[in-house]
Amino acid sequence: MKSKTSAADATPTGQRAPNAPAVRFSLDYLIVIAGFGLCRAWIVFSLSASVSSFEARADWVFLVAGAVAAALAALVMTRFVGSVPRMHERLTDIMLGLAASSALCIPAATCLDSASLLMLGLITGGAAAGLLQVMWGERFAAQDLYFSLACAPAAAVVTGLVLAMASDGNLIAFIALPAASIVLLALECRRCGIVWKTGLPEGQMEDEPQEADEGTAPQEGGGAPFARGRTLHGYLRLDASSTKLMVSIMVFSFLIRMLDAFPIVGDDPFELLGGIGSFSLVVVGAVFLVIVFFVKDRMNITLVYRLSLPVMIGGLIALALVFGERAPLAMLLIATGYELFDILAWVLFGEIARRMGPGAAPYVFGVGVAYMLLGMAAGYVASAVMIPLVDAGVLQLNAVALVAVLCLVIIAFLVLPESVISSIPLIKSAARRAEKPAQEQEEHPEPQLTLEQKCAGVAEACGLTPREREVLQFLARGRTLSIVARDLHIAKNTARTHIEKIYQKTDIHKQQDLIDFVEGWEER
Repeated sequence: MKSKTSAADATPTGQRAPNAPAVRFSLDYLIVIAGFGLCRAWIVFSLSASVSSFEARADWVFLVAGAVAAALAALVMTRFVGSVPRMHERLTDIMLGLAASSALCIPAATCLDSASLLMLGLITGGAAAGLLQVMWGERFAAQDLYFSLACAPAAAVVTGLVLAMASDGNLIAFIALPAASIVLLALECRRCGIVWKTGLPEGQMEDEPQEADEGTAPQEGGGAPFARGRTLHGYLRLDASSTKLMVSIMVFSFLIRMLDAFPIVGDDPFELLGGIGSFSLVVVGAVFLVIVFFVKDRMNITLVYRLSLPVMIGGLIALALVFGERAPLAMLLIATGYELFDILAWVLFGEIARRMGPGAAPYVFGVGVAYMLLGMAAGYVASAVMIPLVDAGVLQLNAVALVAVLCLVIIAFLVLPESVISSIPLIKSAARRAEKPAQEQEEHPEPQLTLEQKCAGVAEACGLTPREREVLQFLARGRTLSIVARDLHIAKNTARTHIEKIYQKTDIHKQQDLIDFVEGWEER
């Protein structure tokens, strides 16, 4: 068995071919779990970096830098006019340079007690971490739903174990964690048959000519996910459900980081296990993983959302009405609810990216990571303002907890009700299949969509105009440019323009690929 997948066996987006060996696929699980878990552990270590002469809190600086870098990565994928693979390569090179700078600056700042070096290390490290998370998001989106359901919680376990075993201020961690995560990312891309810096299949040159089919939009580049000279501007747009998810994860991140910054009253019973945060990561990830392993295809992802909100609200109510202080057990409930939603968010990000089509992962995960890190940064800033007020007796922690409960209630009923979660692409159909008994599905199989219905679904998802939808139906039937112009009674140049727009919005380069895309379309 070969140790890697050839370019011919990889799909344009770097997905594993359907007939990939199970052993190799299992190794992909381990690589993604370890690499993504180490990436997130690196972020937590960087948030705890400090020097004795630097009294002000600087964790928010790291997070803001990461949010800005992730947002810029999403922006250039939609607005950069030119070679998207080359832009992908530049972002990768920037990430490597920033990670190297942070790996040098933060340990040096700790040894030399230099506040300026610390700030530089936090800024460069935060930006590198934001970009690295986006790139790991591409690996999530390159597989299917159940790959994400297994990898996201398992990576949380890895993060928790690394944090529990490593001591605070371990200088080696600032170098080893990002280096190991980046190496594993490059290894996983190689196994998927793509060049990790550009996103192109191995052996595919950026300007390699592509076979031209009659009725196919002219190509400037090759058969890669992004052709040379292509721009995704106007194609990638988050729908209302996806935007609500992004806002909700920002609110969750804000609340957990705001409360996490308050000092614990009494001894932390989980100190030997790395503290409440590490313990909740391991427990939640392990329980989630066990459920996925035994439930498998019957997994209803909305159940995770149903559980996360009550658990977190229960911890906040305990904090407000029972303890009145930042007690360990109350914070454990809050952290558990947050980790459940955090795992759910990463799974849904991958589903949204797959639903939007090839090349959408950097955009979706860029926006998602930006919202998440920005919420964390705002939480740390808010805690820095409120902690002195609580210590002075001007503000009660009970009131803070009750306001947090109100925020979650608003999220649950107005912003992100369960119906919105179930409407997110692919999750809805997966949940519906899980709720139907197997016997009922066999006796009453779901009706197959007609070609017109599939074209309508593709048109709605990719933002096609009514005329472009008509042209899409002809292309999906294998019709040529001449036939499209003749049957729709339009000029050939007009038909060619419509076809070019369709290929641009779907980010597909050949007619046969478009036919396969439409035929494989399912009701979302």
